[in-house]
Amino acid sequence: MAAQINQLGAMLAGDIVAWGGAVIGLALTASAVVWVMRLIRA
Repeated sequence: MAAQINQLGAMLAGDIVAWGGAVIGLALTASAVVWVMRLIRA
């Protein structure tokens, strides 16, 4: 039972890291798009 809980925890941790990376990537992409739009309009 304890091994299963540990495995589940490891899977969740991996998911959290993956989601965090995805969120950071999206935020960086969005800020890059905004920056480029400002350059184009300037």
